[in-house]
Amino acid sequence: MSLGLSLSVCGLSAICFGSNLVERMSLEEKVGQILMVHFNGEMVNDEAKILLQETKVGGIIYYNWSNGLHSPKQVRTLSSNLQKLAKENRFSIPLLIAVDQEGGVVARLKSGFTIFPGNRALGETGDPQLAKKAALATAKELQDVGINMNLAPVVDVNSNPKNPVIGIRSFGDRPETVTDFGEQFLEGSKQAGIIAVLKHFPGHGDVSVDSHKDLPVILKSKEELEKIELFPFARLASSVDAIMTAHILAPALDPENCSTLSEKTLKYLRENIGFQGVIVSDSLVMGGVLKKCHSVDEAAIKAFQAGCDLLILGGKLMEGKHTVLELKPVDIKRIHSALVEAVKSGRISETKLNESISRILRLKDRYLNSQDRSLESTEDSIKIDTAEHRALAQKIASLALKTVEKKSRQITYVGDKNLFIVATNILQDNLQKTSLFEIGKSREVYFFNGLNASSEEIKVVLQKAKIADILVVCSYNAWKNPSTVNMIDSLLDMEKPFVLLNLSDPFDATLFARADLIFQSFSPTYPSLQAICEAFQKRHFNND
Repeated sequence: MSLGLSLSVCGLSAICFGSNLVERMSLEEKVGQILMVHFNGEMVNDEAKILLQETKVGGIIYYNWSNGLHSPKQVRTLSSNLQKLAKENRFSIPLLIAVDQEGGVVARLKSGFTIFPGNRALGETGDPQLAKKAALATAKELQDVGINMNLAPVVDVNSNPKNPVIGIRSFGDRPETVTDFGEQFLEGSKQAGIIAVLKHFPGHGDVSVDSHKDLPVILKSKEELEKIELFPFARLASSVDAIMTAHILAPALDPENCSTLSEKTLKYLRENIGFQGVIVSDSLVMGGVLKKCHSVDEAAIKAFQAGCDLLILGGKLMEGKHTVLELKPVDIKRIHSALVEAVKSGRISETKLNESISRILRLKDRYLNSQDRSLESTEDSIKIDTAEHRALAQKIASLALKTVEKKSRQITYVGDKNLFIVATNILQDNLQKTSLFEIGKSREVYFFNGLNASSEEIKVVLQKAKIADILVVCSYNAWKNPSTVNMIDSLLDMEKPFVLLNLSDPFDATLFARADLIFQSFSPTYPSLQAICEAFQKRHFNND
């Protein structure tokens, strides 16, 4: 179908994209279409009605903390009713409904959905086809619950091992690997009719600052950027419908403005790389973009002026005194009005606005009708977290697992040994589902609070460790948390048989290389933890 044709009415998809739709829309309706927002509610409520029917926003982004997302049925009902609400507007334009379902550490949909190990684990398998299969399975589950846009895949090249924000969200540290796996992820998403979004342009992989909190700077020449950071985007731009910007400063492209607010950088994406699809801003409530903007309103105007088509206003403010505050419908209405006024005053060209609306409507035309029809199918047709999907996740986790064992002091049969297991409570739910607690003669477990162990917790851990035969320590980005590093080093100093379960950034394995046995999963998800347990049991549980 094309925008030049009238579309048939089919249930929710009562869309009438005539050839002159953009011309017939009011300025307020046009500005609404460029906004993607969140609201608080597990079902359609007054907040949703204000955003959809008064502000006429074009997209919704889901979060666990705002929308529940506690079962496929709840998510599907929410999506269906939101689309029905949008249908009641003058032009019945369907909503983009988006979620961050990268897999691994970033997966908003958890309860009742298949959780895949994540990008770095996929990269470690060496098989890009598994990325296609995982993306296809994920996209099918999104499709079944009415989500039509996945803010994935991450194609940042994680060339900095101490990257605080990307890490195992990346397929790897080589641009060719990232490109190969990213290409297959896109193909899997497309097969299921889900809009994929490449992120984060021009590349967030070699930074030392988290853009949620501050503005990272990447000091590389344009030639260096083109060899690494820009490489995946240049190769994949023709295969994707949407690309998300990064809130980073790349002086080689623009010495003054972060990429989201940089006309020069986004012009490079359009003209040098040749991308013709929808440019999506990363959330405009993040510290990186607010560094030089006095308000989210101003950030929205500047991002659109720079070349972003779709502005994400979802999430909580993470900047200084505004930490954990979030935009309410009244704030969205104010930002909407600021954008309308910017068009009226000439700060934003209405011609440019029309071009962005046309891109967004073409995207909706291409993807959203088939999904509207799928929401009309019976609840029995939902196929989420199937045995096939779970088996695929487990296969990926097992193939990604890397094991390093010292020959100098092997850990032999553990069936008659007392184990002491130490982990952050962030891992507690997933660990307790595994067979780790079936290993050894007995097991004592200690979960410390958060990621940085307190001095009191360290005392307890060291005291309990004295009476154990084998120490099993779960490392989850300990390199970011000095007291946790000290605790693990103190445990290593006890010179007891030591098993390290390294569940995130590989950098931790270099910090604790003294461990006798290291399992590196590149993922803290249940399938990855279970793969470790099975490998541990196979190697050291049988007395042979």
